[in-house]
Amino acid sequence: MATEVAHETRAPALSEDGGTGTAKRSAPWLVPLGAALLLGVLVPLAYAALSGNLGIPHNDTWAFGRSAEDFVHTGHVRMYNWNMMGLAGLVVLAAPVGASVTAQSVFIAVLAVAGLLACHDVLLGVLGPQGRRRAALGTLLVALWPGFALLSTSFMTDIPAFTAIAATLAFGRRALDRLSLPWLAAACAVGLWGATVREQVMAAPAAILAVALFRAWFRADRFPAFRIRHILGLGALLLAAIGLFEAWRRKVPSGGAPDFTVRTVTSELVSVEMVQALLIVALALSPAVFAVVRPRRWSRPGWTAAAVTAVAAVLVAQDQGAFLGNYANRDGAYSAATAAGRPVLLGTEWWTLLSYVAYVSAALLVGSVAERVRTHGWSLGMRPELLLFAVATVLGTLMEIGGGADIYDRYLIPMAIPALALLLTGPVASPDASRTPHRIARIARIARIARIAPIAVAAGLVAVTGMTLTVNAFTFDMAVWRTAGRVAAAGHVGAEHVEAGLVWDGSHSPAAMTDHADPAISTDYFSVLRYLPDVPPRYVVSPSPRTAPGWSLISVQHYKTYGLVGDAKLYVFRVRGSQKYS
Repeated sequence: MATEVAHETRAPALSEDGGTGTAKRSAPWLVPLGAALLLGVLVPLAYAALSGNLGIPHNDTWAFGRSAEDFVHTGHVRMYNWNMMGLAGLVVLAAPVGASVTAQSVFIAVLAVAGLLACHDVLLGVLGPQGRRRAALGTLLVALWPGFALLSTSFMTDIPAFTAIAATLAFGRRALDRLSLPWLAAACAVGLWGATVREQVMAAPAAILAVALFRAWFRADRFPAFRIRHILGLGALLLAAIGLFEAWRRKVPSGGAPDFTVRTVTSELVSVEMVQALLIVALALSPAVFAVVRPRRWSRPGWTAAAVTAVAAVLVAQDQGAFLGNYANRDGAYSAATAAGRPVLLGTEWWTLLSYVAYVSAALLVGSVAERVRTHGWSLGMRPELLLFAVATVLGTLMEIGGGADIYDRYLIPMAIPALALLLTGPVASPDASRTPHRIARIARIARIARIAPIAVAAGLVAVTGMTLTVNAFTFDMAVWRTAGRVAAAGHVGAEHVEAGLVWDGSHSPAAMTDHADPAISTDYFSVLRYLPDVPPRYVVSPSPRTAPGWSLISVQHYKTYGLVGDAKLYVFRVRGSQKYS
């Protein structure tokens, strides 16, 4: 992949007939696009099916999947006090397959394929016909985002929201370029559905309508444009529909989220999490950043922006950690859903190296944006709807953090689209060793290797991290699920009396999550027991050997940390009396 990225970022050479060499070879772009679909969706889907993971919930799927099952059986939307977004649109759309966890997972995989193809279409619209391979390589980077493969088989809102955003931007580009009202209506319709899954999606149709309105209002005398009444009419319908949906959603039983964190919002918290958000985006896109960004000819503002970013990133990472977390966690994806004690994946040094890559990539990314401002103005030389979407998403993220909401790395996957559109548009000059004297050619080859090396390292780090997180999550979740099931059967107790972490507890809880009546006890209770109704546990399945008063160890279960290799343990305790930690 590194070689292809470095090659494709060079300006294409003209052939004798006036076309380009790459135009004659249409097949190469299929390779990275096929790799994106395989690594991002199809291989994880096959692995999940073979390992039994398609049939069990992962992370928040315990709540969202139960809502889908309830809708199939009752025709009513019911929540479980575990969602901070619309969700209902996903539950309704998935009704034909909602009764089965396996079918739900496959349904999300189908949406993931559609999302990657839509992402490729958006990038292709930016890069043009000669940029097919660059668009495919950019799509591959999205598929390799740490956690994307795991999300592509989980009934959660991240993949549907990403797909809705990518499809809205793809339809919107056609609407703006062709002045097509049907395409504009399609973009708004998809954006509306996406907003009923996760409100973040609204940034996409809003950006499309804003560009259309600007052109109609200020540029109609110079360029063909939509009629203003059509744009305002669609916008009014969109706002009305969203308003009605929100008014209805707030009345859905158990439609809120548990107050499981007490966050005092400060300027430090906001700045730290915004830097961490930048670092996860920079890490995921680091191969593209290293392939196209060349700071040697930057101006002083570009270097200053890069230096400030690097210093801020290092300070934040040293104090709070480099990344937002939830999926890209050193002890495994959504590790906070169980008791602490899971092993550090790939070793501490691996995550330190990832941090260094993210520092450099973030500095180069911000520096390149500063240079684009200098050379292209505030438009950055981008399609305006992509720029507006990026700005709206950044501001929305800032507002969410400022409002005290938790922000996770997976929320930022859609930001890869405008970031890649910015990165992949500028060709980078490269010496051609075949047209230079032998000695100069040798220097050129060395320079090319030196340029490709960081791209290869970054791509390898991101890919291995993503695959490790996926395999480990599948292995751990299945080990917990099987162990807890055996414990419940052997102990002749109901599954709700086995504490095995959030996913098991939520899946088998008789009612929705509820905050404990006494907030002071929250720090004493094991794992997430305080969110369940008053169901005392009789057994505990934990990755940690730590005990609490009244617990007695009855068995230790082994599982493979990385699917086929590595040794990790689950500890099974019998509980009598208190459930508090010692």
